[in-house]
Order: sequence, then C-alpha cells, then structure tokens
Amino acid sequence: MDFYQIITLLFSFLGLMNGLFAAGLFRLKRFYLYGIAGALISCGAVQYYVWYALAYPEYGWAAHFGAYFACALMAADIMLILPLFLLMMIGTVRFIRRYAQIFGAAVMALSLFIGVYGSVDGEMKEEAERYTITAEELPEAFDGLKVAQITDTHIGPYYRNADLANDLERSKAEGTDVVMLTGDLIDDIRVMPETAKILNSRAVLFPYGIIYVRGNHELYKDPDYIENELRKTSVKILDNSHVALQKDGALLYVAGVDYPEMRGEGRTELMAQMVRDAFDGIPEDSAKIFLAHHSDFIDAGFENRAFLTLTGHTHGTQFGIFGKPMITPFKYTRGMYSDGKHCGYVSRGSGGWFPFRFDTSRELTIFTLKKK
Repeated sequence: MDFYQIITLLFSFLGLMNGLFAAGLFRLKRFYLYGIAGALISCGAVQYYVWYALAYPEYGWAAHFGAYFACALMAADIMLILPLFLLMMIGTVRFIRRYAQIFGAAVMALSLFIGVYGSVDGEMKEEAERYTITAEELPEAFDGLKVAQITDTHIGPYYRNADLANDLERSKAEGTDVVMLTGDLIDDIRVMPETAKILNSRAVLFPYGIIYVRGNHELYKDPDYIENELRKTSVKILDNSHVALQKDGALLYVAGVDYPEMRGEGRTELMAQMVRDAFDGIPEDSAKIFLAHHSDFIDAGFENRAFLTLTGHTHGTQFGIFGKPMITPFKYTRGMYSDGKHCGYVSRGSGGWFPFRFDTSRELTIFTLKKK
C-alpha cells in the first residue's frame, strides 16, 4: 500500500466518523447516510489533491484553488474529529444539548474557515527571518558574511521553479554571500532539469555559490537522478563531507550530512558515522557551519562545536498559535536553539507538499555572521 492509498483510507475514515459524530450531535435520522457522505467528501478531497499533484502543469489557477479547497477540507477533517466526538457525548445530556449543538455548528464553521485561510494565505505568504550570529572563532575576513537558508521547497504544484528563482533573487537583494539548501528540494522530478538550470544560473549571484544537502523527499523520488542533474551545475553537494570557504587566507568550514534512511536502533549509529565523516579533517578549533535536513542533528552540531547548525524537515509543524507550534514532535521543532555558545536553527521551510499553514508562514532565512 503506497502513501496516497494510506492517506485516502485515513481521510475517508475521518470523514466517516465526522459525519457520524455530527449526525449524533444534531440528532439526525438515518445517521449512517451522513457518515457515508462525510467519507465520500473526504475521499474526493484526497483524490483531487493526488490528481492535482500529477496534473497541475496542464491547468490554471482555477484548478490550483480547487486544490487549496481540497486541502482545506482535509485540514478541517483533522481539526473536527475530537471536538465533534466530545460535543456528541456532551449532547447526550438533555438540558445542555442545545448549547452543544450551537457550539458544534460554530466549531464546524471555524474549522472550515481555518482550513481555507491556512491553505490560501498560509502558503502565499513568505516572511524573511533575519538573525545575527556571533562567534569567537569566526575569522575577521568573514565578519559580516551573509548566509541565506532555503529549505523544504518541495518543488512541484505548490512551490514551483519560479518561486525558487524568486527566493534566490530575494536572497541576492539581501546581500547574501552564500546560499545553503538544507534538503527536500523537489517532489516533482519531471521539472528537475529546469530546477538545475535555475540553480546553476543563479549560483553566480553569490560569491560562495550554493551549497546543498539532501533531504528525505529526494530519497522517496529518484535520488540518483536528482544528484546527477545537480552535479551538472556548480552547486556544491555535501554528502557526509565538508567544503572550506576561503577569503584572504582565512577558512570557514561548512560540513553537511545526508538524510539517515535507517530507522530503529541502527539509526543512531548511522547518524554518528555520518557526522564523523562530515567533520573528518576539519581542525577542531576552526570556524564551522553544519548543514543537515533533520533537526535531530542539532545536538551533533553542538558536540562538534559548529557555531551554527542549519536544519529543516519539520516545517515548524505548519500549525501554530501566537508564533509557537501546537505540538512539538521533535526535540528541535521550530526556530533558534542554543547550548549557550553554539546555535542551531530549524526553519519553517520555504515551501511544502501540503499547502496548509496557520500562524506558521513559509520563510527565507538570512544569517549575518559577526566576529565576537
């Protein structure tokens, strides 16, 4: 069973249960029909989402906004399942049933609104986040160097090659010296040749070019093909390796690791070996930046005295309240972290494969390095 079949079954089940819970809350006859209707609507939303991911190059904005609405329905399904169940149970108490029904109608309307708003506004808005990073070991020659992080673009139906070009141009306008891509570059490999051309043509805009590490979505597609296309360009690929930026005889090292495919007990050792390979040969007291797709590598960056570790993968969970993620499934989920001397950053991502974000906008991140 592939990923799309799994999400079809999952959302069909959510739609079924939401329909049944709503029918139970409002005391509707033939409640099973509402369950079936909910399942069909949710299944249809998923199927449209899947179809559009494959067919989007041939269709215009009407189909694009149709995909936004499909994703809004899917998001609403997730938000409604628990409140509707609880309200249905509360509604079994006769004297508060009417209040539960009113509140249930409001929750359903609010969930749909959040779904539509998050799918349209959340994906259309990209914020520039700017940080100043100070480090004692940074050579004077690199004082003031600007680094742009672009990550989790997932080039395809929602973040396209034109968006990548715009982000690179925007990075140049910020005075960026080097661009660092931290994985999940592309989902639709049909457009990979154009992606490679854009990266190659824009790399010359930056004195130290573009540096890239791979994410998990490259592995889901055709990693060899993606790598071969990138190797035709001037993009520097870090595969458990490092590169040294040079200026006036001074060196700034950038180490990068691949994405660890393994799960379970062997994953920890695999990650440790990747880190050892990436830092092998770098002088211990030198200035180091560490790149990884998964935020689990931030601790390794701290341990290896990288003054800045850049990661992505989490998308900041794509759902937050007051600038904070609603859930934190990872030790490092969103934003800046520090062990007191070294910094680790988890980007919210520049794109995404599911166009829903609430209080978690896409981002382009600019770091200005300063000698302490």
